[in-house]
Amino acid sequence: MWFLQTDTLLLMLGMSLLMGLALRLAGERQRRQRVLRVMPLLDVALLWTVSEKLTVFYLGYTAVTFGFLWFLRRQRRGRGVWFALLCLGCCVPLVYSRLDLPALGLVMVGIAYNMLKAIDALYYEYYGGEKIPLERYVNYMLFFPVLTAGPVFRYREFDKTWDDPVPLDGERLAEAARRIIRGLFKKVVLAMAATKVLWRLVGLIPRLRFVAPAAPLVSLAVLFLDMSGYADIAIGMGYLMGVTVPENFKKPFASPSFTQFWRNWHVTVSDWIREHVYVLLGGRKLGRGAAAGVAFAVMVLMGAWHGFTWLYLVDGVLLGLILALENLMNLTTVNRRKVKRGYFVLRCAVTVYLFAMNSMVFTLPLREIRLVLGSFFAFWGGGL
Repeated sequence: MWFLQTDTLLLMLGMSLLMGLALRLAGERQRRQRVLRVMPLLDVALLWTVSEKLTVFYLGYTAVTFGFLWFLRRQRRGRGVWFALLCLGCCVPLVYSRLDLPALGLVMVGIAYNMLKAIDALYYEYYGGEKIPLERYVNYMLFFPVLTAGPVFRYREFDKTWDDPVPLDGERLAEAARRIIRGLFKKVVLAMAATKVLWRLVGLIPRLRFVAPAAPLVSLAVLFLDMSGYADIAIGMGYLMGVTVPENFKKPFASPSFTQFWRNWHVTVSDWIREHVYVLLGGRKLGRGAAAGVAFAVMVLMGAWHGFTWLYLVDGVLLGLILALENLMNLTTVNRRKVKRGYFVLRCAVTVYLFAMNSMVFTLPLREIRLVLGSFFAFWGGGL
């Protein structure tokens, strides 16, 4: 992760602070927008210091997907068909990378997130009917704080904050410093410490099965600290640059159902799915059966989004089944004010623990996952 490379991190912080100071000195809104015109040059310069191959790939991907926008604007017949085909075209690099085909000298780090951004831009033009200027699109696709791991900026959110960047002042500088320091502490200190604890637990399991139930919770801590730490750093850099990067976590552990959990965990991806898939298929007008089917299909696709392996496929199927059952049994939401506190806490605990079991897919190799699960069920089956 290049956020953890000291020289790259210092360069990113320096560029963010430089942009913030430039916006401050620019004064009025029109002048601040002129300052932002140099952002693509800074984006490319930063990418080049990280990886020349990564730079070439993203310049190419940005050019090609803007070409998709240009092509879609000029279609008068069959726009719906072209729109669908162009969305699929945005997915080609992700599919290619997931199939482990020859890299052809390119680096595609972060393509899963940038694919979502490119598709969102197509949605914006197709359904909103507004033209996205080339300069704005380049800034949108290459905005470096969120390039490799999100949060996922939807175009209308980016356009709104980019249209009127907030000048840097003492309050924003303090908030930026707080978020960046917190993010680095999560990733560098807490996540790494939790990782060591997780592997220590895994090492103890063959002799002490009773520690197996703790492993999923530590795994969840590793995943949360890593992802939320990255998001904090990105949000902090956005503060420096006058850009409001969306929050990615909103108290997910206080969620009494998986449906509510996904609304609060990796929020920008969940919002993207809800807007681009669920709403278009009917949203609240869907019956329980249809909603369950959509939820199942989305989770299977999200498993594939993470990787084309049978492990991710099984993971997507299991998560999809849970969401489908919640829809069929009308258990998708729980009103905290209308149920007893004990029931609400129990539902939250069950939801979090089930997701903690799922988190091991991202933190442990398959061999260790089997060890944890085997010992877990053996422990609850009565053996120590």
